[in-house]
Parts: sequence; C-alpha cells; structure tokens
Amino acid sequence: MSDEFSRIAALAARIGRPGRGVTLGIGDDAAILAPFAGGIVLSVDTAIEGVHFRRGWAPLRTLARRAVMAALSDLAAMGAAPRATLVALALPADIDDDAFLELVDGTADAAREAGAALVGGNLASAGELSITTTVVGEASARSLTRSGAQIGDAIYVTGVLGAAALGLALLSRGDGDAGDGAAFVARWCEPTARLDEGRALVSGGATACIDVSDGLAQDLGHLCTASRVSADIELAALPMLAHQREVARALGLDAATLALTGGEDYELIFTGPASAALAAIGMRLGSIVADRGVNEGGDHAANARPSGGASEVRILDAHGQRVALAARGFAHFQR
Repeated sequence: MSDEFSRIAALAARIGRPGRGVTLGIGDDAAILAPFAGGIVLSVDTAIEGVHFRRGWAPLRTLARRAVMAALSDLAAMGAAPRATLVALALPADIDDDAFLELVDGTADAAREAGAALVGGNLASAGELSITTTVVGEASARSLTRSGAQIGDAIYVTGVLGAAALGLALLSRGDGDAGDGAAFVARWCEPTARLDEGRALVSGGATACIDVSDGLAQDLGHLCTASRVSADIELAALPMLAHQREVARALGLDAATLALTGGEDYELIFTGPASAALAAIGMRLGSIVADRGVNEGGDHAANARPSGGASEVRILDAHGQRVALAARGFAHFQR
C-alpha cells in the first residue's frame, strides 16, 4: 500500500492543473487563491461511514461525489459561485490504492461539475471512512441568507422532495436495484447542488434561502426562526417524482411524510414576492405569515413555538386543516 505522500502525488496527478483563480494548488503546505471581488463564502461538511452512508450502498466514487455535492449545496443556498474545494479523507486500513483513487475521482467529478477546483485537503488513517469537504465560493453582489423572509412572501422549492429519503429506505432494505425503485436510489446517490438556481435567485428577487439537507419542515423552520416569521405549507403542493406515493406505500411508508421530513434532497427552499421569475426556478409550496411564536406585544408567547425555539411551520391539508407531524427531520444529537 502506498504511503501518505505517494497518495498525495497520485492525487495531484489525477486532478491535473489547477483551475481559474488558483495560484497554487495541490502539493504544497497550503493552496493560494486569487482574491475574489465579491467576497469569500466558506462552508464545510462531513460524511461519515455508518452515520451518513454505508459502503455497500454505492461505489466509492459515487459516495465521494455525493459528499462534495452536499457541501457545495451550502454555496448554492447563499447564491455564491463555487471557486475551490478542499477534501480531507480519513481512510480505514482496507482502503487500498485502487479504492483511494476511486474516492479521488469522485471528489474530482463533483469539483469539475461545479467549476470549483480541488486545491488541497488532508489524508489520515481512521477506523471508518469519512469525507470532509470545505468549499470556497465567491459571494454575489447580494448574498442570500436565512433571515430575509418577509410576511406575505411566497415559499418555493426547486425540484422534488422526499425522493432521496425513499431511495435511502430502499437502500437500507437492500431493495433498490430495479424497477421504479432505481429512480429513488439515484436521487439519494447522485444529488447535484443547485448552484445555477442559487445565483438566479439573487437576480430574481428572492428574500431568503436554505438548502434541504435535514428535511423540509426542519430546514424551513430554521429559515423562519432566522427571519422571525412562520410558514404555512400546502400538503397538496409537495412536488414528487412519478410513482413516489406507490413505491412508498409498498414499503409501508407515507410519501408526504418523507417529503416533509426525509432530508438529503439538497434542493433549495426560498422565499420572495410571488413572481414569474421565482416561479420559473421553483414550485410554490405556501406562504410566509406572521410569527405565531410572538404575541402582539412583541414577546414570545408561551408554548407557541415547538421545542428548540423554532418558528412554526404549519402543514395544511386541502381543507385548510393542520396536519400533525410526528417528527420534523434529521437531528444528529437527538436521543
């Protein structure tokens, strides 16, 4: 098995010459990037074997690409243009040179698709495989944040919801290789960060944005809390893939619940005045309303907010009646 420095050399050879804006790439103590006129946007994300994935679910190249795309999704939510990525790989002893190069190729695939040069990272031994990705982006003239939503704004989402969670359920049961299930497994295995859409939202007049990593209900709740507003979502408006309800039902699952709480869609939830420009980017789900956790005097009403202090996200059926959720979405440290 090659040592750390041989693997770094192989990685550098695999990646090739650095891209635009990279003064010095892989091979030194640190990378050097040219200054960004719009400011720097940074985020980091970790995918850990046994927590976020199992190796048997997909080829290593696919898992590595997926990990980097998850990190790039944070740049999309800010409306930032990706410029560089750094990837730290913690490798167990059974990752041989061929497996290592699969991981390298997967990270390079994602970086190449996004136009964000892979400029460095770290290698270390570990008991389980983990992929930690730092992404560097250039801020737009007006960065999107979670805190800009206004009462009366429409709520939109790009793409479909719950398909990745359904794919994960199929993978967990070892039942996603054929038929209608393959499309849902692909949604989990092969997400693509909505980078073009994120930049379009800036010029389209969006007021706030967040990516769907932990579930629509939970992530929209974070946006509402930051903006000090609440949200009404129409259950019938949740966008899904063809046959999603049927496949979920066959597994004993509810498609709407997966769409609301499943997570890992890496779509963008965004708000803004109802307009053709925003409707061209995503499907409308509902509206931003006054914060039901605040009374008329400006104080937070007792028991008005769910546990954890999140603003209320209310799910409404076709008759305008509230639909109860057993859970809001994924939480790392929830017992």
